[in-house]
Amino acid sequence: MTPIAPSPIVPAQGRLSRTATFAPHDEERQRQDFCAGSVPAAGAGVIVPVGAAGSGGPADAGTLPSVFLVYLHEDERTFGPAPQLRDAFALLDEHGAMEVVGRLDLGTAWSGFGGARPLVKLRLEFPGPHPARGAVSIVVPAEEHAEVWHHIVGGGLLGLTTRERLERATAGPRASFAAGLEACVLVGVGTSPVLEKLITAYGWPWPRG
Repeated sequence: MTPIAPSPIVPAQGRLSRTATFAPHDEERQRQDFCAGSVPAAGAGVIVPVGAAGSGGPADAGTLPSVFLVYLHEDERTFGPAPQLRDAFALLDEHGAMEVVGRLDLGTAWSGFGGARPLVKLRLEFPGPHPARGAVSIVVPAEEHAEVWHHIVGGGLLGLTTRERLERATAGPRASFAAGLEACVLVGVGTSPVLEKLITAYGWPWPRG
């Protein structure tokens, strides 16, 4: 698989709303402000290449990077605030994942919201002209996915997909890591100080090594 370099970081990463406890009414107001205009994610996860002995998997699977996934709803919950994502999925269907990643050249940035129910926001900068130029933000409930953030805190490959797309791509005897990639709009992201702060503040798992 051809390595994919991280996209330019636009704007700089590292903004984290304070993690101290808010008064209930203040936290809810700030939470609403943080989420305003954003796409609500359907979840987050990770796909890891596996080449177990006798499985028929690639012998060098251990050298391939895992891919962090942000699941989206393929409906107006996503396409209403972010029509660029509708166009990105259309390009994926027409051209495939490897060609689309070169066409989009997205800028990325992470931000976070602390408090009792922490959130993570992924900002995508579309340079245009197709999909249209503009910024899209996707909000993920952070605590619910505490076990997976360490896969992307140091940067790497991120895939935007839906659970249905991934299930279709990986169903059946020919399911593979490569098939999973083809279900994703792939984006290279850089290291994230904001995710590092959240992992530390909330005691979530750290990368091994």
